[in-house]
Amino acid sequence: MFTGKLSAILWTGLVILTITVCTRLGFWQLERAEQKQQRQQMLDSWSERGVLDFAQALRVIQDGDATGMQVVITGEVSPQYWLLDNQVYQGKVGYDVLVLMLPDTSNRWLLVNLGFVPAPLTRNELPIINLPSEITLPQALIKDGELGGITLKDDIQQDAWPKRIQQIDLHSMAQQTRKPIHPFMAYAGLPNSSVNAQPHYQGVTMSAQKHNAYALQWFLIALAALIIALSAYWRARRTHEKQ
Repeated sequence: MFTGKLSAILWTGLVILTITVCTRLGFWQLERAEQKQQRQQMLDSWSERGVLDFAQALRVIQDGDATGMQVVITGEVSPQYWLLDNQVYQGKVGYDVLVLMLPDTSNRWLLVNLGFVPAPLTRNELPIINLPSEITLPQALIKDGELGGITLKDDIQQDAWPKRIQQIDLHSMAQQTRKPIHPFMAYAGLPNSSVNAQPHYQGVTMSAQKHNAYALQWFLIALAALIIALSAYWRARRTHEKQ
C-alpha cells in the first residue's frame, strides 16, 4: 500500500515537472520570437536608410543601438589580428579573422570581423593572413551592444600574433594592442579581394516564425503530458472501483 502511494506521488511529481518545464520553455521561445521580431524590424529600418559613411554612423550610434547599420569604411589596418575560435561555415571548421581598422574620419580604432577562414589540419597551427596596410569595406554591418567578454588566459598572456580567442573582449584587445577602440564593432558584408576571408554574418540567425513554431511544440508536449496523466489516472480509478 505504501509502495503504491509512493509511486503515485513520484508519478504525479514527474508529470507536474514535465508540464512546468515544457510550459516555461514555450513561453521562453515566445519571448525569443518577440526579440527576433524587434531585431528584424531594426535591421529593416537600417536597410531602408542605405549605406552611411563612418562619420555619419558615429553621430547616429550615439543615439542608441545601431546594430544592423550599413556603413562604408576606409582606413588603416593594424598588422596585429585575432582568430575567433570554433566557427563553422558551409560545413567547415575554422576561425573568424578580427582586425583593427583606423577609419579615415576617426581617431579611435574599430574592431572588424573580416570573415571566415578554414582551420589548418592540426590544432597547433594557425592560419596566416596577409593583411593590407589599408582597406575599404563598401558595405560593413555595425554590431552594437553586448559583444562578449571571455578569452583564453593562455592567449592573453602570449606575445606572438595572431592570437586565438574564444569570445570578443574589447577591453583586453585594447590592452593587448595599446590602442583606443570603439565600443562597438563591424562585420564585413562583402568579400574583399585583399583578404582571403568569407563574410558570413547574419543579424538574425533564427526567425521569429521558427521560435513561435518551437513554442507551439513545447506547449503541445505539455498538453500531451497532461492528457496522458489524466487518462492514466481515470483508468486506474475505474480499475480500483471495479475491485
